[in-house]
Amino acid sequence: MQKEEFRKNKVNFEAHIQPETLDIMADPRLIEQVFINLLKNAAQALTEKEDRQIWLRARREATGKTLVEIEDNGAGISADALKNIFIPFFTTKKAGSGIGLSFSRQVMRLHGGNILVKSQLGQGTVFTLVFP
Repeated sequence: MQKEEFRKNKVNFEAHIQPETLDIMADPRLIEQVFINLLKNAAQALTEKEDRQIWLRARREATGKTLVEIEDNGAGISADALKNIFIPFFTTKKAGSGIGLSFSRQVMRLHGGNILVKSQLGQGTVFTLVFP
């Protein structure tokens, strides 16, 4: 997802990375695909909103783990759908393949990490990438 797409779709994107020099030890091509998938999903969740917001936050915890959060203020995900979103081919979208989140989870596991999700209908969603 490029800045031009955010501007075109009137999405306000904010990134907060602490420290600014934060590094993640990962395969850049695979992690890039995870970020693209999560950002596209977030943007698609905003189609019914007027105030469209996406936040990316990254930080290193005292435990040494790095957390990257991608949050939107979109439609949210129902509790029933949340149980299934990482299952291959499960989708709530008319044009979705159901591969993106399953792929993202596999990439995170390959890196010894995890992907977590919190969501409330009508409030938005936060995906958290946990890197060892």
